[in-house]
Amino acid sequence: MHHHILTRVFIIFLVIFAVITGMTIYALRTINRSVESSDWVNHSYATIYEFENIVSRLRLGEGLMRTYALTGEASDLAASRETFARLGEHFDTAKALTRDEASTRQALLKIEAQVRERETLAQAVWAARSSGQTEKVRALLAADAGSDAVATIERGLDRLRDQQYELLSARDHVFFVRAQTTRWVVGVGVALNFILLASVGWLLRDDLAARQRAATALAEANALLEGKVQARTAELRTANAKLQAENLERKWTITSQEHQLRYNRLIVNSVNDLVFVLTKAMTVTRINAAVVQLTGREDEVILTAPLTHIVEAARDPVTGLDPLARALLEGREVHHHPVTVLGQAGRRIAGRLTLIPLRDQDKVVGGVAVVQVSFSTDQDKSQPA
Repeated sequence: MHHHILTRVFIIFLVIFAVITGMTIYALRTINRSVESSDWVNHSYATIYEFENIVSRLRLGEGLMRTYALTGEASDLAASRETFARLGEHFDTAKALTRDEASTRQALLKIEAQVRERETLAQAVWAARSSGQTEKVRALLAADAGSDAVATIERGLDRLRDQQYELLSARDHVFFVRAQTTRWVVGVGVALNFILLASVGWLLRDDLAARQRAATALAEANALLEGKVQARTAELRTANAKLQAENLERKWTITSQEHQLRYNRLIVNSVNDLVFVLTKAMTVTRINAAVVQLTGREDEVILTAPLTHIVEAARDPVTGLDPLARALLEGREVHHHPVTVLGQAGRRIAGRLTLIPLRDQDKVVGGVAVVQVSFSTDQDKSQPA
């Protein structure tokens, strides 16, 4: 119970820490966004300022161009050229400010092309007035008299300026909403933390009451447990005595089986006949001592080798198959089949083989071959294999 209380208190403090961390992160993000919004507002006002400068410079340049066309004064020409040059600088600044606003930049480029046309007209007027071509100047100005190019440029710049003001209004609304949201987040976070701290106090008080109840219940349970322990101890003593008896019986059984296996091995090794334990594929898996003594071969050479390497039997003249392998495959016994035992240095010893299949749940899994050898002078000779 105490462990659970500590876990809950720890979790509550983690939640409090998470709430405080979340409030801090959100407040910092709001502050950073406020700084970004402030930078963006300054950027927007700078863009609007450049648009207004372009309009004022265009009007001034147009007026100075017409003044020079009338007066021909060098000062008016210089002022007109400087005004159009400064107009290009304002366009460069405005394009730099609107490089991240694709639509505004495209509109600004169109307006710049229109202003370049006005500058081309101004250059033609300057050139004609400087060379004294008064009639050409009048013709140029007369041709442009009915044009609303300047008004079109001003309307385009006014639309761009209005778009910037609309963006400022929208950004101001977003900033206001974020500020309100930040107030709500901070307020809810503080209230939630107070609730969590109150929960911690309630858990601690409940834990103290639970401890008192647990102490009373523990005292009552100790008396009952003592009696159960005594009864269980008696049961364990009885079970232990029974288990020791079973272990002793099992030990005797294992010892008896080991003795039986050793006696069986001694009996097989004491037989003078050759005994082979075979797999279903006629591979030798076990032999007795008589096989090693008679053939003169080591156990490692005989074991896992085919029986045909040790015992040679005449094949069926009709089918050409090994009769022993066929009998083992069919699960038949073979008695006193004539064979030849192949020993070292070309020894060939005649004998008769008895094959008994080994079965496991009515399936032939191998066999036992017993060879009785005869040591007649005709067969026990060293002959080439």
